[in-house]
Amino acid sequence: MKKILSNQHGIALMMIMTSIIILMAIYGDFTFDSKISRLKATNILDRSQAKLLAESGLQMAITRLRLYKEAYNTVQSKNLSQTVPAQLLNQLGEVPYFYPIPTVEGSARAFRDTVDKFTKESIIDGEMRVTVQNISNRLNLNMLRIDMQKIALQAATEETDTDEYEAAATKDLATQTDFSVDQALFITMKRLVDEKKEKDDAFNDRYGSINYQDLFTNLKFYMSDFGTSNRDPNFGEAEQAFQKTPLTPKFGPMTSTSEIYAVPGWDDQLIELIQNEFSVYPSTQIDLNKITANFLRILIPNLTDDDLKEFFVYRDDPVNPKFFNSVGDLKKYFVEQERRISDTEFNARVEMFQKKGITFGSNPNLFKIISEGISNRSTYTLVATVILPKQEQAPAAKPPPGQPPTTPPATPPAGQSTQNTQLLEPRIIELQIN
Repeated sequence: MKKILSNQHGIALMMIMTSIIILMAIYGDFTFDSKISRLKATNILDRSQAKLLAESGLQMAITRLRLYKEAYNTVQSKNLSQTVPAQLLNQLGEVPYFYPIPTVEGSARAFRDTVDKFTKESIIDGEMRVTVQNISNRLNLNMLRIDMQKIALQAATEETDTDEYEAAATKDLATQTDFSVDQALFITMKRLVDEKKEKDDAFNDRYGSINYQDLFTNLKFYMSDFGTSNRDPNFGEAEQAFQKTPLTPKFGPMTSTSEIYAVPGWDDQLIELIQNEFSVYPSTQIDLNKITANFLRILIPNLTDDDLKEFFVYRDDPVNPKFFNSVGDLKKYFVEQERRISDTEFNARVEMFQKKGITFGSNPNLFKIISEGISNRSTYTLVATVILPKQEQAPAAKPPPGQPPTTPPATPPAGQSTQNTQLLEPRIIELQIN
């Protein structure tokens, strides 16, 4: 037994095997950490590349809007509006861009070869998708707010009727001599909610007894200047509604549509209903080629569903689309062609909107840019709201004494300015990262 116990043969082998097992465990852990680190580095690289692609796409879109601005200003300054149609100018900014450039089946061989050559020689690694949307067809909700500076400039202010919103629903729009965003919001939202109720029973159960006045008062209180509680008798109830939430009113104009979620009573479904009709951005011109059916109902009362359907079929005909370059074109369609409203009434209603600073045209100045960069499995998206501010140029100076006056310009249609409008540099007023 002592001989057996004192036998040292095989000890080295056991030590070697134990060392090998320990080293294999260390190697496995090191290999796993190396793979994770390499995967992390790859993901960071892909995300950085996707971010750079998205930023490049955004800069490309901004550059195209600058080209649109230069072209528009040149047309306006040289009085070439009749020569260069507005739809041609709009294509400078609104045509989407994709990389790699897609080729459709049946395209010319020379075009495909050119695209393939460009892709091979390009140093761009990844994919890029850039779209520019014209959103100059929405009313600015900030027009609802009560501004103390404006109040100070007014000699008297009308008191708000507690039944203002219900009255707006029943009042004949054709008899209105003034326009308010309050009424437009109520009428539009009520119509959208009623249509949704008919199609969705769950929505009807949840919003069957919706109180529009409370919704709009809370929204108005949130953005109105501090100290305007005495301007609306319902602001007391709105203040109590905010006290029940951890949020406080902003007491200033909204700068992002996401702020509406901070207002009591407003949720995802209600905001989604009006997101294509209203915005919070400072555009006061409605693009006639993007005007919505709900806005047309407010502009020209008593239009039926068939009237609206015929209008959009006429305007958006895929074979022969019609472009409304001015409010005069819209007037010609509804007054002369369809005879849905008289000439005098149409002019009066356009002037009613113009008094509130809302004009109609075909040259947009508010855009939504969506730039998406893709690198392997990483996607980076930038959503920017861009405005091209407008500046009215002073009318031409009178000729010196002794020189014949120039031919006076023709009187513009109702809703159009007699001044020369110039666009300024594009400005990003909101940027979201997804």
